[in-house]
Amino acid sequence: MKARILDRANVLKIVDLLREQGREVFAPFGGRGRDTFFDLVTNDNRDQIEIHLPNPYYPPKRFLLPHIERLFRIQRTNGLIQIEPTYREPRRAIFGIRSCDLAGIWHLDRFYLGREYRDVYYEKRRRNLFLVNVVCTDVERDIDDDCFCVCADTGPAARDHFDLQLMDLGDEFMVVAGTPEGEALFADPVFRKASPNHVEKRRAILSAVRKRFKVATSWFSATVRYVSLGKVMEKTWEEVGNRCLECGGCSYVCPACTCFTVSDRQLGTQEAERVRIWDACALGGFTRMAGGHNPRKAVHDRRNRRFFRKLAHHFIQRELSMACAGCGRCAEVCHGDVGMPSVVEMIRRASAEVDKHEPVSH
Repeated sequence: MKARILDRANVLKIVDLLREQGREVFAPFGGRGRDTFFDLVTNDNRDQIEIHLPNPYYPPKRFLLPHIERLFRIQRTNGLIQIEPTYREPRRAIFGIRSCDLAGIWHLDRFYLGREYRDVYYEKRRRNLFLVNVVCTDVERDIDDDCFCVCADTGPAARDHFDLQLMDLGDEFMVVAGTPEGEALFADPVFRKASPNHVEKRRAILSAVRKRFKVATSWFSATVRYVSLGKVMEKTWEEVGNRCLECGGCSYVCPACTCFTVSDRQLGTQEAERVRIWDACALGGFTRMAGGHNPRKAVHDRRNRRFFRKLAHHFIQRELSMACAGCGRCAEVCHGDVGMPSVVEMIRRASAEVDKHEPVSH
């Protein structure tokens, strides 16, 4: 991957180049307090883009997988039924996407595009999306107490699946191209070649940043093994279920959740539409069948399923990635404290209670 150097004063030139290509560019902005968000870049707000800030609670996956998306329209005219698919192919770019959210999009790619059936609605959005990754290097703003990307092996610097990657070196930014589309931007004279000293500085910064993450989820890989083998005790899942408020917040802020439901709704006497809507396995109606029976009526059964879906070896092998990006959003929004880091710790404690390997004296 080719690397170039960009002066700090010129970093938003990347945004300008992408807009000149006719792309809608979405970038992170700061609000009051902890509030941050991705929004469309305009001439009026372009100078308000922030490189370093807390990761927005609202993941940018919505630009690929909208909350509510029309799949097709159904019309009846003179007794004839017409079905008209609704495809949207916007040329977009996300500037400032974190490595954890990048891993979330790659997981969505594996789910929607990586197997026998390719979701055409997702595919049309994905192939026109340009991703500019920003490495988390500001330990005061970029890294939250609940971040655990180092345990999920997704950050703080993504290794691939980006078009361009920005890393703050102080007075300069290192820009790495991950695709031919990204490398094409290097034709602009604002970029200059990187030296071995720049590469060494990057390595030193990353080494220092990795030491600033908490180690509460260091038992992550062992949890994958316990979940995969079905060794998590029922009482542990019940404890998780007792804490869960069934709000669905963890699913709605997760960059790697893929669940949706499909609904038909009437628009008029002769017209209807079919829409795809985000859904969450935490909600009671998620597994309810047409006849009213719900095989996972108990909350802890749905919690069990959520973590099995995210961590079990079967799904990791099928989709080549874990359905957890280590962003920590679930921990931030959960009122019952059963986000991923807490559940990993609960499983660790319960398993340590059972698997005591202490010597016995005779």
